[in-house]
Amino acid sequence: MIELVLVVAALVATPLAAITAVLVGRSSADLAARCSAMLGLAGWTGAILLALLRLVAPGDDTVRVGGLAVTIDWLAMMMLMLVLGLGTVIQFFAVRYLRGDVRQVWFVVAANLVTASTALMVCASTVLGFGLAWLAAGASLVALLATYPHLAQAREGVRRTATRFVIGDAPLVAAVVILMVSNGGNVALADIGEVSQGLTPALATVVALLVVIPALARSSQVPFHGWLPATLAAPTPISALMHAGVVNAGAILILRFSPSLGESAAAMTIMFIAGAVTLVYASAVRLVKPDVKGRLVFSTMAQMGFMILACGMGAFAAAVFHLIAHGLFKSALFLGAGSGVAREARQRAWPVPEATAWPRATAAIAVATIVPIAAIVAARILLDVELSAASQGLQLFVVFTAAVALGTTVWRHFSASTAILGGLAITGLTFGYSALISVFETALGFGEIPAAVNAWWLIAPGIALLTLQLLLRPGPGNALTYRLYAMALAAGTPTVTAPRQSVALENGRSS
Repeated sequence: MIELVLVVAALVATPLAAITAVLVGRSSADLAARCSAMLGLAGWTGAILLALLRLVAPGDDTVRVGGLAVTIDWLAMMMLMLVLGLGTVIQFFAVRYLRGDVRQVWFVVAANLVTASTALMVCASTVLGFGLAWLAAGASLVALLATYPHLAQAREGVRRTATRFVIGDAPLVAAVVILMVSNGGNVALADIGEVSQGLTPALATVVALLVVIPALARSSQVPFHGWLPATLAAPTPISALMHAGVVNAGAILILRFSPSLGESAAAMTIMFIAGAVTLVYASAVRLVKPDVKGRLVFSTMAQMGFMILACGMGAFAAAVFHLIAHGLFKSALFLGAGSGVAREARQRAWPVPEATAWPRATAAIAVATIVPIAAIVAARILLDVELSAASQGLQLFVVFTAAVALGTTVWRHFSASTAILGGLAITGLTFGYSALISVFETALGFGEIPAAVNAWWLIAPGIALLTLQLLLRPGPGNALTYRLYAMALAAGTPTVTAPRQSVALENGRSS
């Protein structure tokens, strides 16, 4: 009984907050925002208590709320705490951020609808329920992005997002229909593997590919990457809220349909390639973007690329870890973007760093090479944790990219303190990553994925990222550096199509 009450509290709080905001907002927008935040806090508290209850007394993964079956496994509870937690924090932040704004109530209602539909999506127990919640989350996000419809860039962001979502979500609808028709009714997500095995091999591959497409579109992966950079005109709380199970919803879709996707080599390969291409492309743009939010949004795309890449390797537990970790720290960075602007302004006045002498450069390379290798060996020996082959490959990849960052930092500002602090940071990252991935693999219990991409494929994006770091570093460069810089900057600058009437007025003025 207590479990049922907590489930209802977690899932009903945000829809109730949206309704309350509509009613109270007619008299006081500020009061509506405060009531909404408090209701969100109640739902988040229910999710936390539910997780604690499951730790003490494990139960069935499916709970019936009236006539509705709800999935409450560890993946659902982790995502539920992330979605409701970030939604609540952002709602409290937005109380002051949007106070006095004429669109405050619109934001509160739309934000709660996004949170509510995402919470239902992560707890869905059938393909039909998941599909409906997925579509509702996308439509709610489009409405949220329309908070400032008078801005041309905001309208362009709405148009691009809606277009990509429609193109991407249509295959998911088709996949749901195929599964339901083949099964003669709705399909439980727990039984999706058996239903897929009952299909012909060709049709099973088609269904798997139809599921991959919406995952790539919602996570802003190549070739659907154009919508996320166009949303920067939205208020900062919206940019932060998108990391609460919206832009990273592609991984949730892949994980829920993993029994079907894991049998398709074509689907797993496409996921890896799309994730790797997006990771490299977004990293290149992020290195040259001059504005704070622009760098954050392309960093998000790169992180989502890494997450999809991990899914393609079958490292589903690692993908969940990255989804949660990225959602937490990137939301915090977006909420603190104003401080980032001030910090960037101060850093522009700093003198250009002098070229590093070769003795120090050699020492920097040695530190960046020896420390990560020693940290990995020490973590394997001291922690004695069992990681899957895919997770071990990702561990090497993460430590490699961290080592590149350490080498770059020590190269520019070499000192004993910098080398020691950087080495300690890499060591802590290696030990923490190994321990946490082991915990996630044990808790989530994903088995071996037959069609997973081999971990050796990570060499290609690793070399590409290292090359970008060397070519796009600050300071004088060569013709290739300048050309790559210009291409990356142009690729990361979204264009806004001006209305024809405005163009005609401008032409009339100029004549």
